[in-house]
Amino acid sequence: MATTDAAPPQGIGLPSDSEPPPAAVRARRGTVRIRGRDYRVILPSIRDPRLHVAAGLLTLQVLGQTVLGFRLSVAQILACLAAGAVIEFVVAFFKDKAIMWPASGLLTGNSTAFILRVPGTLHGQWWSTRGIWIFVGVVALGMASKYLIRWHGRHIFNPSNVALVLAFVALGPTRTEPLDLWWIPMGPWMIATYAILIIGGLLIGWELRLLGLVLGFMGAFALFVALALAPVPDHCMVASWHVTPMCGRDLWQILVTSPEILIFALFMMPDPKTVPEGQVARVVFGVLVALLAVLLLGPTSLEFWTKTAILGSLVIACAMRFALVSFLAPFQAEGARQARDFFHFGWRLPVGFAVAMLFVGCIPVAADLSTHGAQPASGLADGSTPAITLTVGTGPAIAGWISSSAGAALPPTGDLGPGSASARVWVLPPIPTVSIASNVTAFNPSISPQVAAKMAHDMVLDLIIESEARRSHDLKLAELGASGDGLTEFVDVINQDIAAGKIIQKTYSFDQVSLRLYLPKFSSQAARLVGVSLHGTATLTTRDASGNVLSEASSPYAKSWGLANSKDGSNTIINDYTDLAPAP
Repeated sequence: MATTDAAPPQGIGLPSDSEPPPAAVRARRGTVRIRGRDYRVILPSIRDPRLHVAAGLLTLQVLGQTVLGFRLSVAQILACLAAGAVIEFVVAFFKDKAIMWPASGLLTGNSTAFILRVPGTLHGQWWSTRGIWIFVGVVALGMASKYLIRWHGRHIFNPSNVALVLAFVALGPTRTEPLDLWWIPMGPWMIATYAILIIGGLLIGWELRLLGLVLGFMGAFALFVALALAPVPDHCMVASWHVTPMCGRDLWQILVTSPEILIFALFMMPDPKTVPEGQVARVVFGVLVALLAVLLLGPTSLEFWTKTAILGSLVIACAMRFALVSFLAPFQAEGARQARDFFHFGWRLPVGFAVAMLFVGCIPVAADLSTHGAQPASGLADGSTPAITLTVGTGPAIAGWISSSAGAALPPTGDLGPGSASARVWVLPPIPTVSIASNVTAFNPSISPQVAAKMAHDMVLDLIIESEARRSHDLKLAELGASGDGLTEFVDVINQDIAAGKIIQKTYSFDQVSLRLYLPKFSSQAARLVGVSLHGTATLTTRDASGNVLSEASSPYAKSWGLANSKDGSNTIINDYTDLAPAP
């Protein structure tokens, strides 16, 4: 997550279009003549801080490919590096008439590859090109933001940062995901990783005179996350690398000590071209990013959106940078003499204090938004989450509820003639005792043996309903036992039977029933899925239109289904989980 245009502050800056290059870079500069036109030649310098940032990131990339288990291929890394380098080289060649070492482009590509992942890429698939167009597109988008979105001769946004946020929001968890907040268990390699992160990051921050910004962010982030979680200890986050949702103190510890947060603080934020000038403004800028990060991650409960929220905080802060500089002008070092006069600040102090207190007061409110249920909502197989609507104040008054309930319990008035006996009676096969996997209980402790037994009962009942709907070619009846993708699967089979002019009845016998935990199909950073797994035998009896038996065949049955609560409190089939990967 490196800065893509890392440069020292004014006075020791890297070469740009508006200021002469420092001596360290001028010494590496010459000219070459091509077709009658002179082109400046700018070679890399060992004193260029961008090379130091790149060295740190490349070291981490090597560790990621070997011992840290990054789900990223060498081909994806090279594609990002090539895209960034080619774009910067071409722009410099035609626009600036220069042949230069594309340090910024390489850094944009490197930082993009470090953060970006595409679901389905596994560690060890060194030359996988899965989602390569996404990697190249994000790098190109970041470079375009650098050249096209500018103010006062400077680009506004950190290129890789803004491109990554746009990609995560636009493509979502089905096509993209950020690097995990946690990598591997603590051990020698993780300790070495922390040493590289902290020592290397602090040295770069010192070199760029941005330590105040980094320390301001880290201190404020730890404080604001604590303030957010203190009144709502049941605010939780679900991650693929942790069996249970992380809440309260555990979540605080994960967020504050996450190596990915350190990458963000030590390698992405310290970009002198996209942060304010002056030490006071930079410290305030770091605190502002921390405040925005906690406000944005408050309503989230999945790792994907938590990380996107933190990255998004820097985008918003960069957009506010010039206004922040204007607001803090009297506080800068050159205004120290006037700053001793309290009244010199005029309206700034009360307004700044009021806004800060408003934001800080909103932190626990933001965190509370996702705590209406102790467990985060499970993601669906397509990576999305179900929409939950809460209507407040529409229920009956207590007296009216008592009256209506009592009235419903009385026998009907008038003639008591024969009643209708049209209700269906479903005969279920014997259901074995349900076994519950240990990670299911750890993920959701509310799933007791009684709850598991009801889930298995409803699951088998849904299958019997679908069997009768298939036998009777009743598409309406099929809606009683399934919905969503699960219903589509059953309806497709019924339509095939209708087209073939056959009547097929499916009967079941089961010898094993269990609850298992699965990873979502398209996203490893969404919530885990609890499925009911059935094992036994399925018998298909095929009849013609007259009811004559044409064939009968039995085969092993082993499938897992996902359930959702319906309005009457029962569980209905929503998805086929058979092909999903088991959760760790």
